[in-house]
Amino acid sequence: MIDANRFVISKDMDESWWLQARRDGVTATQVSRADAGEGSFRKAVEDYEQDWIETDNPFMKFGRDWEPIIALQIKRSHGIMPNSWLIRHVDQPRHLATPDGLSIDHETISEIKTTGKDWGDGKIPIQCRRQVQWQLHVTGARQCVFAWMQRVGEPGNFAPAWFDAKVMMMDRDEQMINKLIATANKLWGRVQNG
Repeated sequence: MIDANRFVISKDMDESWWLQARRDGVTATQVSRADAGEGSFRKAVEDYEQDWIETDNPFMKFGRDWEPIIALQIKRSHGIMPNSWLIRHVDQPRHLATPDGLSIDHETISEIKTTGKDWGDGKIPIQCRRQVQWQLHVTGARQCVFAWMQRVGEPGNFAPAWFDAKVMMMDRDEQMINKLIATANKLWGRVQNG
């Protein structure tokens, strides 16, 4: 179980504070980017120097509109509760994550994506796999219910490709987690040292 003091702040309570709290460490999005190569690592460092303002576009709107619906599907099918809390790692408080869902016993998380492609063949993009593994590391969970919904149509007029999101289970990958921990520690050191 995750101790209550590891739940930092909920995005639903105050999104601006949630965004600010994410700057106090390394999140799944940041470590996934930083682990993609030297140019991406530099971009991840630069992101800490920028004001974090959520941009908006039709692709993001589709995701915002459909994520709560998909979260309810996962709750119904797997018993995973929707989550908006930023969580700290038990021993490494600079390691942060906001999984999209969390089981009551905290053994399983969920991650929801919307995409222009069908990943039905199990070819989940590496950046998504990195994000999931980081979230498993931070929460201590054993597995993730990974769900995705394909969007079809034109920007501003997107529709879901299916009635329900597609779902697959992802287990912990300790080798990938160890690599991400090294990347995160390097990233945080670079951020702290300018």
